Amino acid sequence: IEYVKKKRMGTIWTENQIRQIVNDICAGQYTDLEIGMFTLSQYFIGLTMDEIASLTKNMAEYGTTLQFGEPVYDKHSIGGVPGNKVSLLIVPIVAAAGLLIPKTSSRAITSPSGTADTMEVLAEVNFSADEILEIAPKVRGMLVWGGTLDLSPLDEIVIHRVERPLSIDPHSQMLASIFSKKISTGVDYLVLDMPTGIGTKMPTREDAINYAHEATELGRRLGIRVEAALSYGDQPVGRAIGPALEAKEALLTLEGKGSKSVLEKSIELAGILFEMAGLAPPTKGSELALKYIKSGKAKEKMEEIIGVQGGDPSIKPEDIPVGSKTQTIESPHDGYIVKLSNSAVKKIAFTAGAPRHKEAGVYLHKKIGEFVRKGEPLYTVYANSEGRLTDAVNVGANLRPYSIEGMIIQRISSGPRNQDIKE
Repeated sequence: IEYVKKKRMGTIWTENQIRQIVNDICAGQYTDLEIGMFTLSQYFIGLTMDEIASLTKNMAEYGTTLQFGEPVYDKHSIGGVPGNKVSLLIVPIVAAAGLLIPKTSSRAITSPSGTADTMEVLAEVNFSADEILEIAPKVRGMLVWGGTLDLSPLDEIVIHRVERPLSIDPHSQMLASIFSKKISTGVDYLVLDMPTGIGTKMPTREDAINYAHEATELGRRLGIRVEAALSYGDQPVGRAIGPALEAKEALLTLEGKGSKSVLEKSIELAGILFEMAGLAPPTKGSELALKYIKSGKAKEKMEEIIGVQGGDPSIKPEDIPVGSKTQTIESPHDGYIVKLSNSAVKKIAFTAGAPRHKEAGVYLHKKIGEFVRKGEPLYTVYANSEGRLTDAVNVGANLRPYSIEGMIIQRISSGPRNQDIKE
């Protein structure tokens, strides 16, 4: 703990010091306050690339490691934008092409639903390392929660005791978290989704570019080929926010009926993996990915994955239950949607009960650039209790997630001349 205290003064940790810190935290030697100090020192002071690489390797070494004996592909999002259910499309697309993509995911930290939360609506996500090593090569893809695998024990400790309660995710810890688990699952090729925009973890393009360089450099040091993709994050991905609603939207999109933004983002990211694997030439990967959607092969593969993970492979989007208590918020006037706040949408969904209550969430009827008339629906809140529904609606009324304006944003006049006034 003395090493952690010295970080407040800007001390650079050695590899041996980092190893001792990781070992002590994982062995239960730190109190919650001391784990908080370890995490907050990264948040406010930061780590060098050497420190991050050392932290990553030691986090991976302390936990379980999976070895598949063949190239492993993966997609990871740094999070921060609600509704980002694209892994539920990318995994079956990539697996349908024969590539191995055993995706381990976390539960939500700062969003209303993590990939594991959404997949759990459709199938079991808790599997042992031996089960994954047996099942994944056969079906070529899985969507599981990494928390039961002991892949990077320190990460789960920090998430549960500090990051989730405080809603923080320090950049250095985020990188170490991502890459320690990629080392543990034997990942060779990684596409890193980096949403950038207001209300995300990367609010500016410059933030995202700098972080992308750090991620690709860390991947190089660890022997993982990384492609960082900066993605549009100024509003939620798709229209559904919350585990059950997002699962419905993912299945609809696999059927070719879902959100255009979910489809486009999914095929672009899956396409990058196809290009990295040599299955498609540069810039042509998304075309191949789209073929797997249009042919129905991605949908068939998702049904297979759901089945081997203990779910109902014949489940339809309309079979998924959502919150029984609902309220739709209507537009107060005509106009164009010029802004849709990520942070406000997340707070409404949280208040409604997501992700703990999987049926809770928000459905967005309108998004940026669309025209809405007075009285038309803007969004619907779903909850399982009248109390949570009322609280969520009140949060929405206070935060006002939508900004609606006409084509004329503002009028500026020089004012009447004196002669005009006399006349």
